[in-house]
Parts: sequence; structure tokens; C-alpha cells
Amino acid sequence: MNRNIKTVLAVSVLFGASTGIYEFVLPYYLDECGLSYQSMAKIFAVAAAGMLLLRILMGRMADLWGRKPFYGLSLGGSALALWLTPTSPSLLGQTLFKTAREAMFLTRDTLHPVVLYEEHRGRFMDFIGKTRGFEFLFQAVGTLLAGLTFAGLTFGGATVFALGASGNLRLGGLLLAAAFVLFYAFFRERPRDHHQAPQPGRLRDLFSLDLHWNLKVILVSFFIFNIGFTTSHCFIMPLFFSKKFGVSEYAVSWVMGLHRLTIALPLLLAGAFRIKKLKAAYIGALTVEGIILSASAFMPSFTGASIVWLLHDLVGAGIWIPIQNLIIQDYTEPDRRALQVGKLLAYGGLGTIIGPWLAGHLLEAAYLPEALRISAPFFVSGLFMVVAALVLFALRLTPHDRPCAAPGPVLESD
Repeated sequence: MNRNIKTVLAVSVLFGASTGIYEFVLPYYLDECGLSYQSMAKIFAVAAAGMLLLRILMGRMADLWGRKPFYGLSLGGSALALWLTPTSPSLLGQTLFKTAREAMFLTRDTLHPVVLYEEHRGRFMDFIGKTRGFEFLFQAVGTLLAGLTFAGLTFGGATVFALGASGNLRLGGLLLAAAFVLFYAFFRERPRDHHQAPQPGRLRDLFSLDLHWNLKVILVSFFIFNIGFTTSHCFIMPLFFSKKFGVSEYAVSWVMGLHRLTIALPLLLAGAFRIKKLKAAYIGALTVEGIILSASAFMPSFTGASIVWLLHDLVGAGIWIPIQNLIIQDYTEPDRRALQVGKLLAYGGLGTIIGPWLAGHLLEAAYLPEALRISAPFFVSGLFMVVAALVLFALRLTPHDRPCAAPGPVLESD
């Protein structure tokens, strides 16, 4: 593991802790501001829509001018967005800050696997697993820290470390600022081969779907998946447990923390997996994840719902995320890798506009019995994931049809 990989790993730790704080605290902060479910849905949906153009442009500029400036910008911009979030409780202010944060978050999400793939293609599965694994592991740490400091700790009758929602959001911003400084101080971008140097090209090329067949299949699947994912993994995620079962924010923080831990464990072991059937493993893990998410909506107790729901990443996303990333990197062109990854994630990410709106609609749907409304987003979320898995049967993976594949162990495709 060279210095660049170690730097990205350290940044992933800080980024993960900040994300754990932010994703846990923000729904409660919006609730404190008196915003309705529909208003929260609008914030999340507009933020998702705002990232489309920027994600593609950032990918292209990273191909032209290098990965470091834009990876660094994503960290610094995220830090500023988190620090400013508590300054405006209005719907407009929260929409603007959420949009800025999502744009920066998704810029990093685009460039992170690209940087790792170009640093060491042969060990990509290992490095993407470790960096993402530690990121999710420290998301758990950040979530638990936020749970402890949300209302504060009591010592001798006095309450200390009571950061509340606003203080936790600013703490998340400080962690990202530290990640920004660390990245710029220690990361050294590798010069690319002259034959891989991209040309500016035409404006319309930025938005065309000139992608390999397998990338188009993943794009369609990813779009459907994101509808389902953001139907449950948005503002409703912590509120589901609080509102349905009447438990405290601290109790929910343990569920959210374990949520990150369950995806971290399989990711950390990704380099040790010897998956011979990439397509089958991808489809199977995504299908199982969807079934588990839907089943969690029917659990009658807080403990039962938590246990079932926590399985969805352990046997789902923790398995298929490295596989998806490997396939994507293998089928992108070296001189347009960041642009093509950006296109796939941006167009597929359009589903994240629909998911939060769908969650808000289900939560306030008059045609549903009131007792079912709080559970409906989790049930519908799983159904979309199963459909997304079915789309992946159209993948055409063969060991000989991997144009940009790295040297290393040969993996069977189907």
C-alpha cells in the first residue's frame, strides 16, 4: 500500500465519520425546524437533481486537469456545506446547503474508485473494499458519537457534551476540513501516459450515452436501484424507528451505527473473496438485499425490525458494491474514465430524485391506513431493488471481453 492509497484510506476514515454524523443528525435537525415530511422530501429530491450536471462536468474536468484538484474540492466543499447547514432553518436554505453537500459528496464518489483503479489495478477489489469498508466503519463511529452527544452525557447531575443537531453538523464539517488538508498535503497525482491524455471534445459528447453495453445495463439497474434505495435511505431512515416504535434518538443511533458496521465487515474482506461468478453474485446479493428490506417493514417490534433490517447490507450491498465497481472500471475507457463513470452515476442517480418524493408521498398517502404509512417506504424500497437485480441478467460479461481489465486472477463472468 503506497502513500497515495494510505492517504485516501485516512481521508476515507474522516469522511466516513463526518457522513455518519450528517446522515443521522440531519433528519432530526429538519424535524426540529418544523418541516413536514413533504418538505423534507423536496429538500432531498432537489438536492439529488442538482448534482446531475455538476457530476458529469466534474468527471470531464478531472480527465482533462487531473484527479487531485476535484477530489480535494469535493472535501473542502462538503466541509463548508456542513458548517453552514445550521445557519438557516428555512426550506430554501436547507435545500441550498443539501444540494451543495450532495454535489460535493457525489464528486468524490465518482473519483474515489477512479483514483484507486489507476493507482493499482491488480489490487482494485482489495483497495476499494478496504477504503469503503473503513469509511462505513467510521460512519458507524460518527453515528454513535452523534447519538451520545445529541442530548449530552450526564455526570453528577450535570449535562456535558450536549452538541445537539447544530453542534454535530459543525463537528462533521471540521472533520471534512481536516480530510481536505490531509489530502492536499500528502496525495501526489501520478502522471498519466501520453496516449491516455484526453482532448477537450464537443459539448454534446459530455451528455451522450456512448458507453459500453454492460455500463448501459448497470446504468438502468442503478437508476431503478436508486429509486428504491432513497425511498428508505433518506430522511425516513432514522425517523422510521423513532416514530414507529417510540424509541429515543440514542437507541436509533445504535441501529444506524450497526447499519454501517454491517456493510463495513464484508467490504473489508473484499480482497480475500474469490468470487468466480461475478454476474451471479451481483444479482443474488442485490436480490437478497431487496427481500430483506421489504421484510423489515412487517416486523412488529423495535428489536425484530432492527435485526432484520441490519442484514440487508451484510449479505447485500457489502457483497455487490466491489463487484459493481470492478465491472464499471473495467469497461470504461482510460482517457475518459472519470467522465464515463460520472455519466453512469449521474444518469443512474436520477433515481435519487424520485425516491425521497415517493417516501414523502407514501408517508402522507390518504389511501393507506395510518398504521401502514410509516412502514410503506421500507417495503416499496425492497421491491425496487429486486427489479433492479432482474435488469442485470442483461449483462454480457466474458473473461475475454474486458477491454480495460487489470492483470490479476481471472474471474469467470456468468
